[in-house]
Amino acid sequence: MKKSVWLICLICFFVCCGTDSTIQKLKVEDGKRFEGINIEKIWEGELYGRLVLALPQGILLDEIQDKVGNEHKLMLFDYNGNLIKEKILVSGEGPNEVTVITLENVWRSTSRKIICQDNNYLKTIDPETFEIQTLEKISNVVKGYGHEYTFGRQTPTCFEERDGRTVTTLESTGFFENLTYYIASYENVLENFSIICKTKKPMPFSWEKLMERKGESYTDYYYLSKIKRIFSVDWNREDVYFIPDIEKPEISFVNLNTKQEGRYIVDIDNTKFSVDERELEFYHEYVSSQTSSELKSYYKQILHIPPNAPALMELKVMDDRLIIITGKRNWDKQENEALVYGLPSLEFEGSFSIPYPNIFRTKWYDDYFIMQKLVKRNDDFFYYWEVYRIEIN
Repeated sequence: MKKSVWLICLICFFVCCGTDSTIQKLKVEDGKRFEGINIEKIWEGELYGRLVLALPQGILLDEIQDKVGNEHKLMLFDYNGNLIKEKILVSGEGPNEVTVITLENVWRSTSRKIICQDNNYLKTIDPETFEIQTLEKISNVVKGYGHEYTFGRQTPTCFEERDGRTVTTLESTGFFENLTYYIASYENVLENFSIICKTKKPMPFSWEKLMERKGESYTDYYYLSKIKRIFSVDWNREDVYFIPDIEKPEISFVNLNTKQEGRYIVDIDNTKFSVDERELEFYHEYVSSQTSSELKSYYKQILHIPPNAPALMELKVMDDRLIIITGKRNWDKQENEALVYGLPSLEFEGSFSIPYPNIFRTKWYDDYFIMQKLVKRNDDFFYYWEVYRIEIN
């Protein structure tokens, strides 16, 4: 009798509490199109700079005035292309100055100001006046957490904020050795820090080859996407969805309050996702043109052509839907497949094609989707920006 009770308890434990209880499959139906999407290009242009930001009042640009970035030229255009105002700022570390403004280190607050993580400080940029103010100094060591976490950004990440609560990622102090990072949240200006969960990036292929010390440097077309810490917040249910490894068709999630974790397996086979060698060769040409002759003398540069594209590239929560951008790409149109799931049921609602750049630099917030493309003209490379407004019906 005791053995029977023990056996029943053991079965119940594995059924109810085993690790598989936190793993679910996200279905995909081939040919089912999602029609409730409207994608409109609202701005495009070439820019020698590092920032294009869409705002309700227009497009904010930061155009670098020299190659070393000693001066910034902030410009605000309306959506008809008319210049509203501009201001040249000298790069600096003072309380009313900024050093670097990029797509990764700024975000638009619900206060309508632009927040910038500039070195060890949080700063605001007023889009109406271009005035810069310092909010707070960011200690390299997060207060109250010892030396385990740092607020630096060794690899690209993002920030999402609503009603004074911000979600971002922090790095481990030995990030380059262990590639460990943490999803964290805080309130207002760096108040009530909370570490939500711990996760880890896989070692990029190009890093592995460098560590072998064979005098070879590999150009990995997907490198930027592999090291980027990709997440998006479902504020209605306070869940954070993130991609631990773009090579795998898996999405993880964690709740901001309960810290309950789990993951989903997306029902796709990325071994069938093709790659276009022409685009990979174009990127390799760009990387070689940006590499100094000194480094070229040390390393033999080799283009890495993977057998297939990664499974996942990006995700975004919009209203009550989770959008997952896969590695399935129309190389001629420069569009990727996007899968749509309803929240909280996560039922598959269909797929659509979304414009996606050839170097995968994007920023998606509110209804704005910004992407940076690489173009070549007269034997020189330039960045070309496109801004889209995406609405879900």
